[in-house]
Formats: sequence, structure tokens, C-alpha cells
Amino acid sequence: MTTFTIFRFPKNKAWWAFGQMGRKVLQPLQGATFYKMLGTGHNGFGIVPDFQQYTFLATWESAESADEFFASPMFQEYASQALAYQTLKMLPTQSHGQWDGMEPFVVSEEIGKGYLGPLVVLTRAKIKTAKLLDFWRHVPRAQASLRNSEGVLLALGIGEVPLVEQATVSIWESVDAVKRYAYQQPGHREIVQRTRQRGWYSEELFARFVPVGDWKPMVVWQGDQK
Repeated sequence: MTTFTIFRFPKNKAWWAFGQMGRKVLQPLQGATFYKMLGTGHNGFGIVPDFQQYTFLATWESAESADEFFASPMFQEYASQALAYQTLKMLPTQSHGQWDGMEPFVVSEEIGKGYLGPLVVLTRAKIKTAKLLDFWRHVPRAQASLRNSEGVLLALGIGEVPLVEQATVSIWESVDAVKRYAYQQPGHREIVQRTRQRGWYSEELFARFVPVGDWKPMVVWQGDQK
């Protein structure tokens, strides 16, 4: 099982939350095979970080391990400082590539091949330093095509290192919506072609997940909530 949590902090906790990123306070003691504390872009995809919004991504040995972590004093203390937070549980159905030299997502066999429901898509890349300017010149069009696509419920830019280590999480209402975006959206096709032609990445990963349990589309909080 994989979980993805979004936290929104009040303005007076923004620098506290930023400091916790450096300390990596959310460190599961057991049951997690992979985890990352990640920042988000301002207004979803901005190059400038949103210092009020952070995310936590983790892969767990079992659903019980995840539940124990989210009930733990460590998590509850961190979450108590937030204005709001939301966790999405999901099962990986496809994963290619690596993240920090690891293959973090083990594909689940619980989801049948005929599944047509909602999907979560994660893309992650480490951009070569020499390619940064070329890469970021082409990002705005690709981001606009993603956010404006029919059937997308959420699209959020996340990352570990601003500008260099970037990821995107998107939630779609159906498998068909993802296919329409992948094969019919010009902005997406262009960025895929340029990635292959120009060799932007030193490491990349693509994964799909099925949301499970009592889930609802996640919220991206924006603005300057107190």
C-alpha cells in the first residue's frame, strides 16, 4: 500500500513547517519501505515553493503498518500544527523507473486488468543541471495542459529539491480520462517527445495507482489562510 498526505499550515507556522522538512521529522520507525517529505509549488505548480503546504509520500508493508503510523504520537503532533490535512490510500498498478536508485512501488495484483475507475498518476524526475534552463522553458505549457484536461480532479507539483528534483501527482476520474490526456493532449505529447530527444533527466519514474477505501478527491489549499 502507498499513502499520499497533503498538509496545509497557517501562515504563522510556515517557517516551522519548512524547518521540519530539513529535520525530516516524519520518519516511520517500522513498516515503511519508502517515504519522502516533499514540498509543493505555489498555486500548484509554481517554481516558487508554497511554504504553507507540504506532502508526505510512503509505501507500507501492510495497511496495518500505515494505520499505526498515522495514529502514532509522531504523526499526530506534526499534524496538530496544520490547518488541515488529508491522506489518500492507494495500490500501485504500474511502476517504471527509480527514485534515488530504488524501485519504491511494488505493483499490486489486487486490481484486475479490466479496471476502468479513478486513477492516481505520479511522475518524478531528477533533472540534469546542464538541462535545467531548457527543461523549465517548456514546463508551463505542459502544466497548463495537465490542469486544464478533462477528467483531472487534482494536479499538483511536488518535489525534494526546488528546480532539480521534481514530481507531479494527478488524480483522474477514470482510466479513459488518463488515456485521452496521454494520447490527445498536444502539450503532453510535446513534453514526452522533448524528454526523449534532449535527455533532460538523470533519473525518472512513472507510476499509476488505484485509490482504495473510503476516498474522495484530494484538496489543494491555496491562498494565505491564517
